[in-house]
Amino acid sequence: MSSQRPATQPPARKRPPTGGMSSSGSSARELPVARKRGRAASWLPGLALLFVLLSLLALVLVPAHLEREMAQVRNHLRNVLEPAGGLVARIEVAHARQMEASQAFLLSGDARFRVRFREAAREEDDAFEALRPLAEGMPLRVRERIANLVALSFSWRLSHEEMLRREVLPGDPLPAPPSREFLERLTRERAIYEEVLAASESLRDALAQEIRRGEDAMARARALQTRISRALVLVGLMATGVVILLGWRLRQLMVESESRRQYALRARRETEALLGATGDGVMGMDREGRCTFLNRAGAELLGYRTRLVIGRDVHELLHHSYEDGRPHLREDCRILQAMDSGTAISGRNEILWRAGGEPFPVRVSLRTMKDGAELKGAVLSFTDMTETRAAEESLRQAVRARDEVLAVVSHDLRNPVGTIYSAASLLLDLELPPEKEREHLATVKRSAARMNRLIRDLLDVARLEAGVLSVAPAAFQVRDLVREALESHRVQAEADSVCLRERVPEEVGEAWGDRDRLLQVLSNLLGNALRFTPSGGWVEVAVRTDEVTGGLQVSVSDSGPGISQEDQERLFDRFWQVSRKDKQGAGLGLSIAKGIVEAHGGTVWVESREGEGSTFCFTVPGEVR
Repeated sequence: MSSQRPATQPPARKRPPTGGMSSSGSSARELPVARKRGRAASWLPGLALLFVLLSLLALVLVPAHLEREMAQVRNHLRNVLEPAGGLVARIEVAHARQMEASQAFLLSGDARFRVRFREAAREEDDAFEALRPLAEGMPLRVRERIANLVALSFSWRLSHEEMLRREVLPGDPLPAPPSREFLERLTRERAIYEEVLAASESLRDALAQEIRRGEDAMARARALQTRISRALVLVGLMATGVVILLGWRLRQLMVESESRRQYALRARRETEALLGATGDGVMGMDREGRCTFLNRAGAELLGYRTRLVIGRDVHELLHHSYEDGRPHLREDCRILQAMDSGTAISGRNEILWRAGGEPFPVRVSLRTMKDGAELKGAVLSFTDMTETRAAEESLRQAVRARDEVLAVVSHDLRNPVGTIYSAASLLLDLELPPEKEREHLATVKRSAARMNRLIRDLLDVARLEAGVLSVAPAAFQVRDLVREALESHRVQAEADSVCLRERVPEEVGEAWGDRDRLLQVLSNLLGNALRFTPSGGWVEVAVRTDEVTGGLQVSVSDSGPGISQEDQERLFDRFWQVSRKDKQGAGLGLSIAKGIVEAHGGTVWVESREGEGSTFCFTVPGEVR
């Protein structure tokens, strides 16, 4: 149903003035203007979110794509072109040895030279055999030169076959002096050999040219990667600004939407009351507060038959108690007071009672009926607000969740971006000593790393929700994993005067899983334990065999204040933290840890009592010696 009137509709359908509510033409004109503004700006949040998403994807995918292309070129150089060049050199050496052996055989007739010729021919065949699979990954012109070299080599070798098949027996006379025919044959052989050498040299030049092209492509890719990295830093800064602007715009749109909803709800209720209120409950009352009529919708809402309500006192029947069961005195009833005074009620929240003794929330409106100056009664319209209240509560929860996400992301990105901006401004505007420059550059690096951790956590959460978090399981030593995690937190523990301990039995062997992902889980648990452990306390990492799964159970225990049972139920929720006064991080660590462990087929849980520390445990597939 359209919310705007046709341009040709006469103005006589404007609702008349009612008590307690202005119906001037200015309000009617403001609503369409607000709606047009809302529709014109409705695409802005979607576009902003798309920009932020594309920025995050670009920060991750573009460098990886360029690195993959460089790796392909590098592998082609190392695994195809360079080995092919070495094989061509071997072929040339084999050709030279064949030429030398053939000429010596023709001059001397010694069978040893025939053996040398055939050894060189086998070396040539081996080199061509190794070159054949490499040629499949080369350009067409290189493959053509390889084919030309193979054909010439084969033709040249065939020309020697008849000569090499001649047997030289003991006692044969020594070869006669070279005849003219013999010299002409040597000349022909030499010419064919020159063609073979030219073909191999052409192939070697083509391979060298391909190698140069590959090196040039890698140099261009490195330069492009540098330019794109600078551009992505700017895009990241712009994305942060978009997130902040988006939060402000969403809040503004929510206020406008709520204002429009309230206006539409009041207009619908009053219009339906004037036309008979067929969708809402409508009840007529006399001056004594007794029911004179009740429409069908009202009877269905109240659970009464109409004939059982007519003539009954409305307050005693429907409005006798508050929602908590306390009696609602007649002299305190605002509905009766308004009817007695002749004033109107519009959109007041009240509680009515159904026939079964069940209270339900309503929004009531009351209009008095007068005959001249004499009060005849009133019309009470009421709307069931059960679903509306549930929808409002859902909306409030959604708004709180949205504000929490925006606050966390904006806060955690704004600080490092501001730090990077300040440090970069100092480096550009001031001539600083080298040690100060290194100090500011280190600050930029730390802030960028913090932004990268938050973006990585957000991407991990997105992958977990989409069910596309990938793990690369392999065997690894559990003891080495535990020690690496402890060493990475050693400096923080010493600064906080917290003792780090490990308890890994000698019989614990290898585990099966993605070592980097499980190291991320263990580091998250250690970081949380150190954050909540007071000075002088301890944090311990222990490993033992899990009796249920037969795998390994890793636990991180601390001597901190412990966690209440109520907080334990929400520990692994996204963007939720036990300490609300001093947040560190986005509250994603435990949620990501849970997703990684479950991706390995394990489980994660917490055991804690207030005042007695906490123990976080997770299981992974493994074995003991």
